[in-house]
Amino acid sequence: MSGGSSTRSLAGGIGVVVFLAAYLVMLGMGLHRTILLAPLALGLAALVCALKPMVEVEKQSALYFAIGILAFMIFFLHETYEFKGKERNFPLIIGYAGIVLSLLDIASVTETVAGRFVTRFFGATLDPSEIKPREVRRELLVFGVMVLGVIGIWLFGFLIASPIFVFLWMLLGGGKSVKLSLYVGLGTFVFVYLLFEQILSYELYRGEVTTWIMDMIWE
Repeated sequence: MSGGSSTRSLAGGIGVVVFLAAYLVMLGMGLHRTILLAPLALGLAALVCALKPMVEVEKQSALYFAIGILAFMIFFLHETYEFKGKERNFPLIIGYAGIVLSLLDIASVTETVAGRFVTRFFGATLDPSEIKPREVRRELLVFGVMVLGVIGIWLFGFLIASPIFVFLWMLLGGGKSVKLSLYVGLGTFVFVYLLFEQILSYELYRGEVTTWIMDMIWE
């Protein structure tokens, strides 16, 4: 990056930190939820400024799309906190999972070490050099994968859908071997189970189909 681009990225990065801090302070003050959207929106604008110099011109539309999806997931998460009790647990996890996937997608379009790692490890076939025109096909593909992931979680729950999603993502999207994809998928299952079910004592959403099958077995 040139000196000017580096300065813009630094300024944008500082803006992201400042607006995130402002959001946390305003949240702690108990301000109305609608007001809290202002620092979030400004933070996303600062994120665009920070990342734009790191993205090639032909990929910048993909950056805007990915940040747009991130904004939607943040808004979805923001609105989910309006619900009370267990009814918000499932959409909360969906929201956080969507944010993680969006951040991975954003990283993949940047010309950075992190971006190259994400592209190589998680999605070789989603590499911008592999998909033309990137402006349409790639964005729809990424969004479709996210939608299928959410549907899978809704049907089969996190413990089943998460490792399958990671396995297929690495095998089909990343072009990895069946053995490596299987190992990472199983590792995902162990990590999710130990972290949420054992360490945090949090019962993950089991899924509509899984719950129905278990009810049939126990009847």
